[in-house]
Amino acid sequence: MHPLSTTQRVIFFGDSRADWWHVPVLPGFQCIAAGVPGASAPYLARRFPTMVVPLRPDIVVIQMGVNDLTGLHPRSREVDRAIAATRGAIIAVVSSARALGAQVIVTTIFPLARGYAPDQAVQAAISAVNAGLPALTGEGVQLFDSAAVLAGPDGYVRSTYADDELHLSPAGYAALNAALIPMLDAAL
Repeated sequence: MHPLSTTQRVIFFGDSRADWWHVPVLPGFQCIAAGVPGASAPYLARRFPTMVVPLRPDIVVIQMGVNDLTGLHPRSREVDRAIAATRGAIIAVVSSARALGAQVIVTTIFPLARGYAPDQAVQAAISAVNAGLPALTGEGVQLFDSAAVLAGPDGYVRSTYADDELHLSPAGYAALNAALIPMLDAAL
């Protein structure tokens, strides 16, 4: 928390999923969506210093990576490179946020909603990136399992939470916020 301030500044950083986040309005928190629609994870990692550092966040919520994984063909040699680059960019953003002294909440990459083609390859790549995210947790870093909130039994975002194949409806963000609020309190 900043000196003389009783308000925690929370920055939701990432791609369109972060930019379009219906940030919660909570006493003691100033929540700001700061995403770049269509941005790749490596681009976002490079932009973190100019986009987030001046905002002096107390907490950074990270949601990024889906743009790097869409359009992958399951047999492509690019799959492993895209997964590694996405993980590397998320790690870089976590490190940058921690270097600022901010608490970090890394959200797993939201699963897709049904209808995105080729959804199985993309869904598998999302799962591969997400599988490595628990290793980031530790002092000042929490993991928020978005699929536990959003996904149905088939692993895809429930239709009531989907705006389209990649983005969430207001109900989806409301469900995420309900699960996120205790994590924000714990980050204090």
